[in-house]
Amino acid sequence: MKFWRLIPILLLSFSLSAEGEDAGFAGLEISYGYNRRLIAQRPVPKGDFKKLVIPVKRVGNLIIVEATVDGIRGNFIFDTGAPYLVLNATYFRDYEEDNQHMATDVNGNVVPQKITKVERLKVLGMHYENLEADVSDLSAIENRRGIQILGLLGVNLFMRMEIELDMRNEQLIVYRVDREGRRLEAPYLATEKEFRKTFSLENNAIIAQGSIDSLALDLCFDTGAEALLLDNDLPAKAYEQMRITRTIELNGAGGSSAEVLVGAIRKLEFGPDLENCQIMIADLEEIGRAYGHPVDGFVGYDLLRKGSVCINFKTQELIINVYP
Repeated sequence: MKFWRLIPILLLSFSLSAEGEDAGFAGLEISYGYNRRLIAQRPVPKGDFKKLVIPVKRVGNLIIVEATVDGIRGNFIFDTGAPYLVLNATYFRDYEEDNQHMATDVNGNVVPQKITKVERLKVLGMHYENLEADVSDLSAIENRRGIQILGLLGVNLFMRMEIELDMRNEQLIVYRVDREGRRLEAPYLATEKEFRKTFSLENNAIIAQGSIDSLALDLCFDTGAEALLLDNDLPAKAYEQMRITRTIELNGAGGSSAEVLVGAIRKLEFGPDLENCQIMIADLEEIGRAYGHPVDGFVGYDLLRKGSVCINFKTQELIINVYP
């Protein structure tokens, strides 16, 4: 039996220049699908640490981490929109096609799923052994951002830990936790400017509730999303907060395309209020089917620039600490 899935690489390469003009949207490539065997895996992080501070850098609104895969060292995108480790087919050509797991792109085109084995993945003082990874063409991301990308570091690599992403200090902090989700290094200390949100994991997607003008929405927290993305079938009340400025073409891996609306939104609540943000509106129905849970939109860098974000996979809680 073949399993058909549709999962986006939500790397929304959409940004505005200082003059407010489009600084280059070279086409959003959505080109890989879920492999349910990989989703179910929970790799064990190894290394002598209770707390590990990993430097990150920002390229556009993407979060870059340096890592080494089987002796190849380079840039990886830290991407909670990716369910597991994804490697760039440009550099990793030793793979097998999995005939039991066919993938489709956003427009329904069938693309072959490729799987490879990784002996060792090392990120600073933390490493993993004997992993499986998805292999996908990430060249469109490289071309748009002008940087070599070896792959994506996805959610299942971190599900045994708590992580904190602090973009102001350019740090990804990894904490080992006990069975109840408590940090081994030191307890978490609450702050006055924190927001807490429970989340569910739907095929490794982090789904939490947000709102527009008191209208509740199920939103995916995706650190690879450079702009807000919302579904085109929300109640009319949601769109009253938006101003649409133009349309663009969203490109699928098979060469077909779909129209996407682009504009700005006055305010979206996801813990703190995200105000006057860029927004894209597209049909997310198939993405929801792939998650097994309807999704109303995606939140990424617009949240990260408001404050540090902790993700505790044991307690399934997001903690956003707003920057002063």
